Amino acid sequence: MLSRICLFALLFALLVSTAWGQVTLTPKFKEGDTFKTKVTIKSNQKLTLAGQDRGSNSNSVVEQKTTIGKRDAEGKLTVTKETAVVSSEIGLPKGVKVKFDAANPDAKADPAGGELAEMILDQIKQTAKTSVALVFDKENKILSPEELKEAIADEMKRLPKKELKKGDTWEQDVKIPLGGGQFFTLKRKFTYEGETSKSTVDSTRKVHKITAVDSSVVYSLDTPAAKVTKSNLKVADSKLSMLFDAEAGRAIESNSVLHVTGTFTISSMGMDADGDLDLTMSNQTEEVK
Repeated sequence: MLSRICLFALLFALLVSTAWGQVTLTPKFKEGDTFKTKVTIKSNQKLTLAGQDRGSNSNSVVEQKTTIGKRDAEGKLTVTKETAVVSSEIGLPKGVKVKFDAANPDAKADPAGGELAEMILDQIKQTAKTSVALVFDKENKILSPEELKEAIADEMKRLPKKELKKGDTWEQDVKIPLGGGQFFTLKRKFTYEGETSKSTVDSTRKVHKITAVDSSVVYSLDTPAAKVTKSNLKVADSKLSMLFDAEAGRAIESNSVLHVTGTFTISSMGMDADGDLDLTMSNQTEEVK
């Protein structure tokens, strides 16, 4: 359930190309390119479920290396993403903390946390280092792996296939996976803010800025054992900004904050459990050399 949310997921950058005066934001892969990103993910979850305190908080740092291959004779392209959890700290009820440090990966869980703390730490260890090969066809449509096709296809359609000028807006339904078959579906409004610049240690990069806000949220469960029968959640706060380097053909930075509050009901094995949620999640992604 919500008490077992772990905010670890592969993050797929949106890719862009430019035109003078206006810009068409479309996927673009630069063959043979390799780059690294650092992701900082935080959450603070106040949750009461069936009268029990299921609150938690987390602070995790993840690094990802992306390698774009070469297209084969059929136009297929493989993009490899290697993800490593650098550190993670998760706070559970009664002051229990689950800590993972890549420098000491065999550290044991806090005994006071019991089986839940051990389970969470084992899950982090099992996914501390992962690698996935994404295969795209000549039109940049995702072919495999099967379990990621829907999520990546949705991400690739996030930006409209038309020329944009500063101030243009568009809306989409955005499905956010929370783990364990849980999802938030958000009504998100995007705004193209125009061209700006991003200073790094060794250069200044021209980028395109996009901002977004969420106006509504629906919580759902895609599992045979449980279903959400009521979702009375609302977006208390929402901020999203993204910077795209047109020359590199990818996002180089993104920042987001989502604050959701409200009530819901989960039905499992003929029994209903009412929940009261106050959840804040933040995500900062930055390309690093």
